[in-house]
Amino acid sequence: MKTYILIFFILFASIIVILKLITSPNPVTAPGISLDINRHDTEKSSYLSSDEVYYKQNMEEEIDDLKLMAFARAFVDVQSYMHDAGNKVHYNETIKIVKNHGLSVEDYTKIASRMNKNSDFQVKVQEMINEVN
Repeated sequence: MKTYILIFFILFASIIVILKLITSPNPVTAPGISLDINRHDTEKSSYLSSDEVYYKQNMEEEIDDLKLMAFARAFVDVQSYMHDAGNKVHYNETIKIVKNHGLSVEDYTKIASRMNKNSDFQVKVQEMINEVN
């Protein structure tokens, strides 16, 4: 049962990320990297360096237990809604559920992404989800 919840959670998080990319007011563009195949320098571009710094800051940012518990409650309610709604799930409704628990969609997505990348963090949040159930 836990495996199904985890798979469903990963699928849901992926859908949220894809929808955010699709509905983003700013177009997603490739970085300004030269396509000169004769260039053989080994320096990293400043784009990648700043991107890596941003990623590390977001992954290392401490998320307090109150926010994690809000996530756990929101996650359980979103799963329940999705189960009940079946193929009539509305993205706006899931946003309302998340916001009713005091979280922004960005925070919800950040926690979900971190769960996918950090197994210790995933175990901690999964325990909170189990408490809510």
